[in-house]
This record gives sequence, C-alpha cells and structure tokens, in this order.
Amino acid sequence: MEQERHLADRVATESALAALPQLAADLDTDPQVVDRLRREFEKRLRLLRATRGEADDEPALRYDEQYTALRLAMLAHKRATVVALRDERRIDDDVLRQVQSRLDIEEIRLTRREAPD
Repeated sequence: MEQERHLADRVATESALAALPQLAADLDTDPQVVDRLRREFEKRLRLLRATRGEADDEPALRYDEQYTALRLAMLAHKRATVVALRDERRIDDDVLRQVQSRLDIEEIRLTRREAPD
C-alpha cells in the first residue's frame, strides 16, 4: 500500500507541475506566484524521488528535515507565547483555543510529512 501511495503522490505531483503553466494562465496568476509554487512542487518531487531511492539527493532530504524541525520549534514557541498572553489576561480562553487549533493543524501537517514514505 505504501508503494502505491508513493506512486500516486509522485505521479500526481509530476502531473500538476506539467499542468501548472496552463492553470496559471487560465487563472491569470502573477508570475511570482507561479514561480513560488513551481519551486515548492519541484522540491516535493525531489524529496519523493530521494525517499524511494529514485534520485541521490541527500541535501534535499537534509534540508527538509531541518526545515521541519525548525518549523516545529517555532510552532512550540508560538504556542507558549499565546498561553502566556492568556495567563496575562490579554486574550481569553476562546481566542487561545482558536489559535491552538490552528497551530495543531499546522503541526499535524508537518509531522505527517515526516512519516517515512
């Protein structure tokens, strides 16, 4: 099942990259936005290929690991900051829960990406 999931992710990413110019044209997307998205998808594709041994891209794997670790550390810092704001009574519990919920979602996205392909 993991091989099929990986195949689906890789082929879908390749297909999306191929469709990017036409999709961007259809939506009249700013070239800077298109470039950013293209780079993100290309990075994801390099990682997909490297994790399955389809490419020797140790720097891409190391970069992704460091990026994820730093993002998780920043999320933990943000979480501590909003708790402090609540403790100082600068925000209420409802706002704290809303912010924590968004942080939880972002953390789940990052940690799911960490799982081996």
